[in-house]
Amino acid sequence: MTWFVRDQGYELFFNRDERNSRHRALLPAVTLLAGVQVVAPTDTDAGGTWIAANQFGVTVCLLNHYQFEQIESYKDWTSRGQIVRHFSSAAQVGDVATHFSTLPLSDYRAFRLFVIEPSGANCLCVWDGHAPRIEHNVSSPKSSSSVDASHVKGLRRALFRNLGLAELDSTRAYLAYHASHLPSRSKESVCMHREDASTVSLTHVAVTAEQVQVRYADGAPCKALLGEPVGIARQSLHYDPSIRAFS
Repeated sequence: MTWFVRDQGYELFFNRDERNSRHRALLPAVTLLAGVQVVAPTDTDAGGTWIAANQFGVTVCLLNHYQFEQIESYKDWTSRGQIVRHFSSAAQVGDVATHFSTLPLSDYRAFRLFVIEPSGANCLCVWDGHAPRIEHNVSSPKSSSSVDASHVKGLRRALFRNLGLAELDSTRAYLAYHASHLPSRSKESVCMHREDASTVSLTHVAVTAEQVQVRYADGAPCKALLGEPVGIARQSLHYDPSIRAFS
């Protein structure tokens, strides 16, 4: 996952890596959750999602936290994709941060939940299977791997840094990074390929002052093209002094 911030918005890019045994996801569509318009693909295995963008310009993404996967195999875990659904109607980052610790976290395997709003403010809600924590205004990129995680994530961060992406706001350059096979077409590359798993999609979210737009590549980004955008009008928050809150 990578992102860059621009005036009144941002662009975010998210590769989904999955086992070959999982079914193909449903393409992004507009749904109404808690009265809020949300654009999200759907995981057909568990019914949740890994990424959702809403009418307020807030995007919620989930990364598995493989290094801290709990040992118990007998537990009937709740799908982590339901967490994204749960928070996908959030009007701002603070809404997620406030309610994160109220989740029944012991029902979920370890995860990291990333949330960003149009101002560029973001947070990373981390559940490592033992204690929750929140990191504020983290930097791009963020990655996960179920195999040799520390090594793989280090290589992807180094590539991001060496390409100078932290100083760029180029959609083309970021898309090229997500389709990259450097240093090799393998578990190490951002567009990941292993015998048992691979990158199965790329989601691109673009938030402007007027619109929230989601484009989706249904397949490995080294081969699949981004589809037509699914867009919704962005709704700005207004501070109501009478209730001391945004509405």
